[in-house]
Amino acid sequence: MSSGTRGVFPGSKANKPQYVLGTENGTKRTSNVTEEKIVDAVYDIEDNECVYLEKCVPVVLVSYAEAYSIDYFKDSSIAVCFRVNGCLLRMWRSDVDCDVAADIMCDFFRTASLPDMTGWHCQNIHPEQEEAEEKLCVDGEDFRYFGCQDVVGALENIIEGKSRWMLYDFANGDGGYVNIHRCDNDTAPTTGYKVEYVRWSEPVPIGYRGVIFDVGLLRNWLWSLIDNDRLPDPMDECEQFDVNDNFERLVFRFLDEDKK
Repeated sequence: MSSGTRGVFPGSKANKPQYVLGTENGTKRTSNVTEEKIVDAVYDIEDNECVYLEKCVPVVLVSYAEAYSIDYFKDSSIAVCFRVNGCLLRMWRSDVDCDVAADIMCDFFRTASLPDMTGWHCQNIHPEQEEAEEKLCVDGEDFRYFGCQDVVGALENIIEGKSRWMLYDFANGDGGYVNIHRCDNDTAPTTGYKVEYVRWSEPVPIGYRGVIFDVGLLRNWLWSLIDNDRLPDPMDECEQFDVNDNFERLVFRFLDEDKK
């Protein structure tokens, strides 16, 4: 991690944000945050076990991704936490000493800036006290209660042109998500469907993406995905991609846009 790389989000975007500082393994919270309190909490990490700094109004990277917290742990690991397409993710790295951790947290507090996360690892977040939940979102509408038929029905609506996209978070194995997006193209003889499929496998998440034109194949693949007995193999039409690298590019995409 390069502790000298800062300013992903300039101070003008902070706009006097409100923060919450969590100490004593997150059991003690205060909104009366100062840089001195942040530094003291980080240097007392042996007793606190976990310290987090949460921004009440998250920092928006792009329309579907926002950063909301930086967490530091007793094992000297640090994590930047995000919401992306409704999923809770974190970029983390180990072997971060108190000086660097305090600098990162104070930068986040002072100017809403994030550290350089090149080479950090991407993980899905499942709170230990909660079981992983399945979620379904269609064209931005979240479904609180749904079953297998609803997931397949969402795909059918996309195929019929009634909906544009769906995001399905599944809990099988280590969990993951599938994003299916209708991509009409006047120059193509048939409609294509962009598919992104990620498994939150440990220690490295696995991602596949591609464009599917065979709706029968897509239907069968989705049925395999929602079958609790097994996870489907990726389709031949999909290519594997680096999930960590993809998320890093998401951060740098915002940086590029901000410089324009």
